[in-house]
Amino acid sequence: LGNIVSFRVHAPSSGAFLLDIFANAVTPKEYLTGEPMKFKSVCKFKISCDDLQTVMVPLPDCASGEWGPTKATRLFGLIPITHQDALIFAGRELEIQFRMSRQLTDFMATLHKNGIEEKRLSKYVSHGISGDDVVTFTLSFPEEGQYGLDIYTREHGGNGSSEKHLLTHCCKYLINSSKRN
Repeated sequence: LGNIVSFRVHAPSSGAFLLDIFANAVTPKEYLTGEPMKFKSVCKFKISCDDLQTVMVPLPDCASGEWGPTKATRLFGLIPITHQDALIFAGRELEIQFRMSRQLTDFMATLHKNGIEEKRLSKYVSHGISGDDVVTFTLSFPEEGQYGLDIYTREHGGNGSSEKHLLTHCCKYLINSSKRN
């Protein structure tokens, strides 16, 4: 959000932990090449967790990096219509929509949940493009719980070029599905 970076920490148990934050100034062009990036440790925090209010489960096994649609807007011009925050509370079905500010192609989304194979979850997520500029991801959840959604896309190879850009991770969401939502 602007020049603010926020971190939400899931402590696995009570105790003391070290949060080591790494960063790198990467331009969208550098990111899209797919080249490995070097990050430097920019600060460290000691986190003291005397007791847990609730049992924390590991996050779903999604692609690394930031949660939420900010990266999609910054790198791909995908503007979230329905969900601006990284954390979504949903029922058993969910639609996530973006407006494309420039032409993109070949969208792909993968759903993740601890204890369930990604391949088994593939039938619960689909996408479509309406008009020229709205992409909709439709999800149904086979059971209640915490899910991760990774979204990938690639730039349209304009200027008559047949060059294919890499299918690149553009954002991810953390979704809590419950009948109560």
